[in-house]
Amino acid sequence: MDRGGGGEPDGGPSDRPHLARDPPGPPIRPPAPGSRDVVAVTAPEASPTPPALAAEHLGLTYPGPRGRPAVAILHDVSVAVPRGAALTVVGPSGSGKSSLLRCFNRLEEPTTGSVRFHGRDVRSLDPLTLRRRVALVAQTPVLFEGSVRDNLRTHPPDAEVDLSERRLRATLDEVGLDAELLDRDGGTLSGGERQRVALARALLADPEVLLLDEPTSALDPPNAARVVETVSALRAARSLTVVAVTHQPELVRQLSGRLLYLVRGAVQADEAVEAMAGDPGDSRLRAFLAGRPGVAGEVAAS
Repeated sequence: MDRGGGGEPDGGPSDRPHLARDPPGPPIRPPAPGSRDVVAVTAPEASPTPPALAAEHLGLTYPGPRGRPAVAILHDVSVAVPRGAALTVVGPSGSGKSSLLRCFNRLEEPTTGSVRFHGRDVRSLDPLTLRRRVALVAQTPVLFEGSVRDNLRTHPPDAEVDLSERRLRATLDEVGLDAELLDRDGGTLSGGERQRVALARALLADPEVLLLDEPTSALDPPNAARVVETVSALRAARSLTVVAVTHQPELVRQLSGRLLYLVRGAVQADEAVEAMAGDPGDSRLRAFLAGRPGVAGEVAAS
């Protein structure tokens, strides 16, 4: 039977539409590790860690007595202290050094500007909580009537401070005092012992920042040296942030970090101690860093 000269049957290839196709490309292979063809997904940059403590354009003015003009103590002071760092503050008498310390933990309220603790305005924090985290050891330590143990246990019950006997003994040891002092009357202690008891009392609250207002000003050279060594060791052991007003060049050298030089309440210098020691500029500051008496006293007096 004739089938049409051998043509394709109905439905064969000749009746199907022809679909055009691109020529085959090279085989797809996974990129080799480390290849430049790999698209890297970059994580967003982390926000910089805020400093432990910062003053921003700080100004402090006291009302003038009996209608006299107001007295400006601090003028547009800006300084930042990174976490775990040290800042020593020096300057002539009346330059606002101690006032700056008191602004840091709200014992003084600045007239202008702000203070920040880990990025938060300190005015948003409870003052008592702030003062446990940013602890001030005053130039003249106040010890209450009673034993050293009584003086160490002055933290309020709601402060959640460990005041166990074991903790008291361990903290006294940290500041270089014998645990036998716990039973001593606070009024019988030497100046150096009183200063270190005040330091131990502050440390019991586990502060993150330690503010020291002339910690060695009332001490003889041997006791001053012990306090300087104690503060330096504590900073290293506890990773403390330290801000110290001092007249002791040795404390500046031990703490290292940065040096803030105030004159009449304004910042004259804020540099690394090493850089300042190399070229301090101001002759009085040069004398202070060199440990020379006389002229140096004009810078460091508080």
